[in-house]
Amino acid sequence: MMEIHGIDLLADAYRVSLPDGDRTIRGLVPESLVQEWSAEAGRPVHEDVYKWIARHRPQIEKALKALSRGDTKIRAPYDRLSLVEE
Repeated sequence: MMEIHGIDLLADAYRVSLPDGDRTIRGLVPESLVQEWSAEAGRPVHEDVYKWIARHRPQIEKALKALSRGDTKIRAPYDRLSLVEE
């Protein structure tokens, strides 16, 4: 199950991680991606971001797993996600 680890202020994105076999995939979900889908103007509040990520969890997990395999053909808007290198 994917976990949310809060915001990375330098990246303007929320840190997420998910298990994939014997490894953990870590990624960033851009705050701007959530903002585009929000009915509210301005920066989304944390609660709204967490709800949005939860609603889109399957798509986010699929995109991050594909990115971790080196696949660059990710469907928009999830093509804006990125992996976090360790």
